[in-house]
Amino acid sequence: MTLKLLNKYPVLAGRRFLSNTRFMAQKAPDQNAKYENMRHMQYLLQYYQPKVVESILQAESAIEPKHFRERKFSKIGFAPHYIDDFTNLDPYYDHLAKKPASSFLNFEQPNESDAPEDQKKADDAQELNLTESQELAKQLSLATGFDQEYITRLSAKTLVLKTVRNQTSKGKISSFYALVCVGDRNGMLGIGEGKDLIEPGTAVLKAHWQAVKNLTRVPRYEDRTIFGNIEHKYGASVVHLRSTPPGSGLRCNHMIFELAQCAGLKDLSAKVYRSRNKMNVVKCTMEALMKQKSIDEVALERGKKVVDLRKVYYSVEKNDE
Repeated sequence: MTLKLLNKYPVLAGRRFLSNTRFMAQKAPDQNAKYENMRHMQYLLQYYQPKVVESILQAESAIEPKHFRERKFSKIGFAPHYIDDFTNLDPYYDHLAKKPASSFLNFEQPNESDAPEDQKKADDAQELNLTESQELAKQLSLATGFDQEYITRLSAKTLVLKTVRNQTSKGKISSFYALVCVGDRNGMLGIGEGKDLIEPGTAVLKAHWQAVKNLTRVPRYEDRTIFGNIEHKYGASVVHLRSTPPGSGLRCNHMIFELAQCAGLKDLSAKVYRSRNKMNVVKCTMEALMKQKSIDEVALERGKKVVDLRKVYYSVEKNDE
């Protein structure tokens, strides 16, 4: 009997992962086995298309009887023991997202960033600066635990560089202030501040050192935007961050734009209210990005499943032929 003759059975919505043990255990079927095979085929046609049933039967016939008899079942169930009761937490299925490490001793290694393979060799004038940067990267690697090559490939942007004056009993003392953001454009972001009395470049170097030490992972949805709308206040600055669909780009303040580029955010909309002080806007945005919750945390707090929260369901489409 072919599958076309058995196609009169309706294809119902749903899936069943049930196989006939006699069909799988016998390699050369006899008359009774043929009858069992036909019943098994009719049962599968109630839930699957004929093409899918044919592939299932071929897969079942390829299993050796010895392997089927000596099969071992996993001790972990296919799904939690509960269905609608979310008051109790299961130690295997219910877990929260990983929190950032509180100490640099147990840091979390960042994502692998793509390094260009065809890099041009530096000139003699650049080799001296390369040696200095490598020495700095080596010291930062010992202080943070990150890979030395990873630190040299980080993207850095000087956001604020200005002269500040401190009034003392000896008069006004001028110094240079720098605010730098550092990121790998793949989910890691850090900001740092630095001051120096003589050279502005030294202030930028100190800020860069501090920013690498403050590198933290920014939660990203689909590796392109934030998980939801965020409103955060720092000092007199209020920042509103909104997630946008793919292809929207970065429509935000120029300070938030630089932070988003270093963090690897591609789609983001932001608005700054009240004070637009650059330092406050940068710190407010950094705190807002770090306080967002992942989908797993929101689902656990609301007592829902992740698919119900995202409203995205995966199913097999019917093929009416």
